[in-house]
Amino acid sequence: MPARWRILVVDDDTIIRRTLVSNLLNDGFEVMAAESGQSALTMVESSWPDLAILDLMMPGMTGFELSDRLRRYVEIPVIMLTSISDEATTVRGLEQHADDYMTKPYRYPELRARVNKLLTKSYEGGLHPGELVVIDEDLSVNFGQHILLRKGEAIPLEPIELRVLYLLLQTPTVAVATTTLLRKAWGLGEEGDQSSLWVRIRSLRTKLEDNPSKPIYLKTVRGVGYVFDVQPRRGL
Repeated sequence: MPARWRILVVDDDTIIRRTLVSNLLNDGFEVMAAESGQSALTMVESSWPDLAILDLMMPGMTGFELSDRLRRYVEIPVIMLTSISDEATTVRGLEQHADDYMTKPYRYPELRARVNKLLTKSYEGGLHPGELVVIDEDLSVNFGQHILLRKGEAIPLEPIELRVLYLLLQTPTVAVATTTLLRKAWGLGEEGDQSSLWVRIRSLRTKLEDNPSKPIYLKTVRGVGYVFDVQPRRGL
């Protein structure tokens, strides 16, 4: 479990946004706050949240659209918090775009309970976006800060490199298909192919390995994809 969970709050209503942020901070959460979908997408380029609370009707990008784009970038639980309460919209939200759906006006203790339940359910026994993962005495990854720590040196990771490594560390020692990496690592309007994936893998190996031509950590599984072939000691 992380020392502090990081929550992304996106709402164009200043009063609602500031009140929710204040309540979450008082309860010990870290908070990222944005007034629009585009601002939120810019924020997650440099720091990943563990959960998002999104307004539905916002100018420029709806909460449904934002949820879909966020989940192409990093898989996190989403709560839709909106004044729209008709059955069709609620069903669409729960079936296609969000893990939970609450209507305004809302009671904060109930929202907090739903946040805690989703965080526990989503990350119990698994990897979460803000986590420091310790591989061995020489290597660790700070996903929250987007850096690789190798023999005491902090090495920055490019956004796609970070997403590739995150996907591989979700199932260490188990191969991840090339198609899966291409579908999930390239997000927010980007496109990838096998050659561009190979470029990212090669770059990761230069940062991970003592001898990139004979990798210990990041290996190729011919005909399948790639595998992170060392089980982390702790942090998962």
